[in-house]
Amino acid sequence: INDVLQMSKLESGEVALSHEPLDLNRLSRDILTIVEQRAAEEGVTLEYDREQPERVKIGSVYGSPLHIRQIFLNIYGNCIKYNKPGGSVKTVCQYLGNQDGIVTYRWVIRDTGIGMSEAFLAHIFDPFSQEHIDARSMYHGTGLGMSIVAQLVKKMNGTIQVESTVGEGSSFTVVLPFAIDHGPPAAAEK
Repeated sequence: INDVLQMSKLESGEVALSHEPLDLNRLSRDILTIVEQRAAEEGVTLEYDREQPERVKIGSVYGSPLHIRQIFLNIYGNCIKYNKPGGSVKTVCQYLGNQDGIVTYRWVIRDTGIGMSEAFLAHIFDPFSQEHIDARSMYHGTGLGMSIVAQLVKKMNGTIQVESTVGEGSSFTVVLPFAIDHGPPAAAEK
C-alpha cells in the first residue's frame, strides 16, 4: 500500500525532496550495512571497495537522504531478490567531476542474477511491471519499486539505465548530481 501511495504522490507531483546537508560517505555506509545483511541472508555476496571506506571524493553535499536511501535500497533489493544462491552484487562508485557548485557521481550496480528479457526491459520503469508474475513465482512485490526509483532519480535531475541478459544478470547505472555543501565541516561525532 505504501508503494501505491508513494507512486500516486510522485505522479501527481506531491513528493517534495528535502534539500539538507548530508555526508554521502556515511549514507553509503548506512545503505551498504543494511544491504549486506539482506544479501548474507539470501546467500549473495556484496562486493564493493572495502579498502577505501571514503569512496566519495566530495561527500558534503545537499540532498534528500530519505529518497537517496530509497533509490538504492530498491535497486539492491531487486539485485538480491532476483539473484541466485552463491551469486554476487558488485558496486562501483565513480566521481564524474564538479562544476559550478555541483558534483556528479555514477553508481554501477551489477548482479549475477536471473536477468531480464529485452521485452521486459522496455517496461521496467512502468508501474506494476513484473516479469515473473505467475502464481508459482517465488518473487513477490507490487511491481512499483523501479517506477518509484525512476521517478525519484528524475526529480533529482539524474539518470538511470538498466542493461540485462537473461540468465547472466543485470546492471543498473545511476548518475546523480548534488549541490556541494561549502559550509564548515560538522563537528566530529564522539
